[in-house]
Amino acid sequence: MKKIILILASVPLIVTSCMKGTNYEGSFYFTDTGIYNNSSEIFKDGATVYLFPAPSDGSRESVFAVGNTIAYFSCSTSSSLMGGFALSKQEWEKPETGSEEGDDTEGGAADESSATITETPGEYCVYGKSEKSSESPSAPFFYFRQTDMMPEHDMLFIPFESGTCTLKGMYVCNSASTVRAIRGENVDENVFNLNGDYTLTATGYLDGKVTGTATFLLAGKGKSKVTEGGVVKDSLVTGWSAFDLSKLGSVDYIDFDLALSDPADNLPYTDFCMDNFTAQIHISY
Repeated sequence: MKKIILILASVPLIVTSCMKGTNYEGSFYFTDTGIYNNSSEIFKDGATVYLFPAPSDGSRESVFAVGNTIAYFSCSTSSSLMGGFALSKQEWEKPETGSEEGDDTEGGAADESSATITETPGEYCVYGKSEKSSESPSAPFFYFRQTDMMPEHDMLFIPFESGTCTLKGMYVCNSASTVRAIRGENVDENVFNLNGDYTLTATGYLDGKVTGTATFLLAGKGKSKVTEGGVVKDSLVTGWSAFDLSKLGSVDYIDFDLALSDPADNLPYTDFCMDNFTAQIHISY
C-alpha cells in the first residue's frame, strides 16, 4: 500500500513578504520528504544508514538539520545509535510473493510483491516498502530509538526566536524488528507476542511549557478495528500510517515517548520509523 503524502511537496505553498526596511515576513508549509541535495554525500559507498556525526567539541548530542527549519537529535558513535534519530534506507517485509492485507488499525499493509526482500532485516529497518515520490523513490526515512541515553529533546524548530512552527502531522510505521518480535520471525498473523499496548506519544513544547500531546497505537492486544467471524483481532501497524500532530499546536521542541502498557512485555528495541513530517511555518524578523 502506497504511503499518501500529507502535503504534495515540501516547497512553500504560501509566501508573503513585506519589505519595510529590512523586515521580512513569510508563511509556508514544510514537509520533510527525505529528498536532500547532499544525499550522495550522506549515503556514501552504498550505505543504507546514516548515523549523525559526533560533534567536534566532545558534547554528547549530534544533530541533523534540514535547511534552516527542523533539527533532529541523536546520541551516537561512528558505528552505533545510542538514542534518538538516524537516517535509514533499510526496508524488510515478510518473505513471500503476492499481496496480502494487513491487520493494522492505522494503515494498510505494505505491497509485498514489489519490495526488495532480504532474509534478515538490518538494525534500522522499517517494515514494508517506502513509497516516497516519483522523483526519488529511494529517499530515506527517519529511524528513532528510545534508550537511557537520549538527547535532551528529539526535534527542534530552528528559527524559534523569529517564527512559529504549527504542527500538522507525519507518517509512522513499526520497525521490522518490532514486527518480527510481535508476530514471530515469519510474521505469522496468528501469533501476537504482546499482552498489552505499544504506544507512541508526541509532546510539544513552547517556551518550556507543554503545548499538547498526541498518541498513536503501534500495536495492541485485541485493539484492531478489523474483526473476523465476530472475533476482535490484534492490532499491529505494518504500513506507513498518518499520525495527526495538530493537537500539539505551535512548538519550538518536540519529544517522543514509546511505552509498553504491560510490564511483562519487551521488544528488542524501543523504536519506530517516521517520515513526511509536516508543519506550517511562519517567519518574521
